[in-house]
Amino acid sequence: MLNEKGNLSYTDLKSNVEITNNGLLNFHLKALDDLLVKDNSGQYGLTDRGRLAAKLLSESSEQEIVLQNRRKGWKRLLLVVIASNFSALIVLLSLTYFGIIDSTGMLRGMFGFSTSTVCLYLFYTMIRPATINQAHGAQVRTIQDIFVSERHLQEVHEEVQRWVNDEGITIEEQRDGFVRGRLGTPSGLVTTPKYFEVTYKPERNGVIVHTEGWISIFGASEKSFSKTALVSAGSARKNGWIVMEHLWQRLKTLSR
Repeated sequence: MLNEKGNLSYTDLKSNVEITNNGLLNFHLKALDDLLVKDNSGQYGLTDRGRLAAKLLSESSEQEIVLQNRRKGWKRLLLVVIASNFSALIVLLSLTYFGIIDSTGMLRGMFGFSTSTVCLYLFYTMIRPATINQAHGAQVRTIQDIFVSERHLQEVHEEVQRWVNDEGITIEEQRDGFVRGRLGTPSGLVTTPKYFEVTYKPERNGVIVHTEGWISIFGASEKSFSKTALVSAGSARKNGWIVMEHLWQRLKTLSR
């Protein structure tokens, strides 16, 4: 709200968020202390960090809508394929019943049907959206904040660029204090792409660096990196963590 409307008084905030309890509103304002600033006239506004947080929330919401639409598209496609599979099974049984194909042909067809059904199920488990409990119980992305002390923004920027070049990361978006890149092809049809986002801004006596890393399976599902390889998208998760860990080590070494 503050990002859209600008500075607001305490009364305006209370009215807009429809909170009648002063204690409750004060509790939330205190919780957001490092994102808000109060000027001499008593109006609340956003700090630089607050504006960055609002921007990240907005971008995250837009990305989630895109992901949800992709998931729905993949789910419809899977349902169509499964329905076609069952139709083929019915045709196979009918041909066997009328003696058009023998038992050997039927067994081969049944084996093909079973194999394709299992593959379809495994594929769906990879791209299906997480349930609410899974989303709250697992990290959606690998996130870490690292403070680089006694360094200027340009020094951190140059170190991040060296990391990008050394790891062979393809930059998708870059602006002041922000880099987004990936390893692998965006479609995920050949390799599972690994995505990285690095945001850095001046902080007192140094620079604060915010890092995120995740993989995208067929552009429909996002999974966080892991230190260990898992059955689902195994090595991509492990290798993604290693690449991100290299950046963390660089930043900690850079810090004085």
